[in-house]
Amino acid sequence: MIPAFVVTIGGLLALASATLPVQASQHRDRRPALREVVAPPPPISASGEIDSPFSVNLGILAEDLIRGQANVTIIGDSVNTFGNTNSMFKGYLLAWQPNRWRQIHTAVSSNSNATGAWLQTSGSGNYMLLRPGEGIGDLEPFAGTNTWAMRVLWGDGWSGRALSAGFNELSWAFDSGMLRDADGNQRFLHTEDLYRHRAMIVAGTDPLFRSSWTVRSRNSANGTLWNTNLPNRSFNPTPEPGLCWFDDVLEGSTAGEGHQGTALYSDRQGAFGPDEKIGLCGTVITNQSLEQGLGLTYIGKGGWRAENHRYPFGHPDVPIINSATIYPGSYRNEALRRHFLAHETTHVMIWIGTNNSGIDANFPERTIEDVSEILVRYREVHELARLENSALPPVEFLLIAPYASGMNPFFQDYAAGLRTLASGDTAVIDLDGIVRDQIGEWDQWNTDLLLDSTHPNVEGAKFFASRIWRELIAAAGPTADLNRDGVVNGADFGLLLGQWGCEDPGYADLTGDGCVTGSDIGIMLGQWTIGSGG
Repeated sequence: MIPAFVVTIGGLLALASATLPVQASQHRDRRPALREVVAPPPPISASGEIDSPFSVNLGILAEDLIRGQANVTIIGDSVNTFGNTNSMFKGYLLAWQPNRWRQIHTAVSSNSNATGAWLQTSGSGNYMLLRPGEGIGDLEPFAGTNTWAMRVLWGDGWSGRALSAGFNELSWAFDSGMLRDADGNQRFLHTEDLYRHRAMIVAGTDPLFRSSWTVRSRNSANGTLWNTNLPNRSFNPTPEPGLCWFDDVLEGSTAGEGHQGTALYSDRQGAFGPDEKIGLCGTVITNQSLEQGLGLTYIGKGGWRAENHRYPFGHPDVPIINSATIYPGSYRNEALRRHFLAHETTHVMIWIGTNNSGIDANFPERTIEDVSEILVRYREVHELARLENSALPPVEFLLIAPYASGMNPFFQDYAAGLRTLASGDTAVIDLDGIVRDQIGEWDQWNTDLLLDSTHPNVEGAKFFASRIWRELIAAAGPTADLNRDGVVNGADFGLLLGQWGCEDPGYADLTGDGCVTGSDIGIMLGQWTIGSGG
């Protein structure tokens, strides 16, 4: 038996085989059928291309994600919301295994399940949550720049610190996931690489918006102390209020307990006036020492439907969201453009319809039409972003046909309709078809993989994410270069050993027999790169 372990690749940490908490592992052991599921190797067409019954037109998009040449913006509802324990986000971190992780957006969380961001206030705090499209005066039109909940600060008497966003082992909910040290002690960002901390706010040049802040940053060596203190830094707002940011580059460290982050302080400007306000949007942390790597961010909110992304802010057909408050969830094209620029988005993954499928779940063609129009809108806005940042390649899309959330024929019909959208820059993965093929109908697996018949538990998030990743691997083609870095060496051998056996061979099954054994080692040795240093 080869034990699970993690390996260090190029300064960031890739998970070779995720180690589950004891409770989760015991729960999984009660379901041997799920552990023994092995995806059959995809057939090869006469032209030599991979032909999968569950994906269409993956092509170069798959290679981009596997090699880590992509910053992916995920479009979705609560199933994909960053920061929720019952979301697919943790599945991507635990089950996707790109060449390198490079970028992550730490959100301003509103509960105990923070994804590495936290709010700090002193004095008389007066702040609330802003949901995209929710009406708070001038903040309303561009709430979609960061379409999970933002913190909004305003009012007389507010002073002190505003936002501290980064990775902290005490607030990071996904403690078996991304950017963890290989020794298993849950220390984060333990490298000496350069990290760009892009602190983001919503502001404008109008005096009512505070657009100059003291920026402080720290790495793990200093623990909770700040390495840098940059007073009165302007976030370069434009006359039209919207997303703006300030970049601070910070050296990492292998010392300390894993604290790395950036904070915004308003102490140099004094207390907020009665009408002064600001939207706090979190920090995008990017490893600048890596030329390529996978990045993730998110646009959406719980309860959002396809039309919330199809129509821009102010459109009469924007659906009303009924949650803690009632608001028309939406965002302007300008907000979307700034999002693309801030996150340097190259790929968009759209997963809509698990439980918020559109105007009427009895008519999947309506949701398909909405998704088609989302593609049109996003292409047009992304081209506008490319006029400002020519380094951005043309955007590519991955559509996910979601797993079922009930015994409803909608999901199969929806998946069939999404397939018709696959062409050119758009690919489709039929996750619903994969799940039906491997583990059956919803009533056969929902209590094992879902928390509430809709949202995934840890096992479910990992299972669904791993099936998406397998389709990407299959589309890119089998190779002993498991980490897709251009050479076959010791790093690939470590990844192969991490998948040893028949439980979840995935991309390491080079023979296609459903297991990783000595035969796969033989194939890898046959492709070994001479002089690679492995």
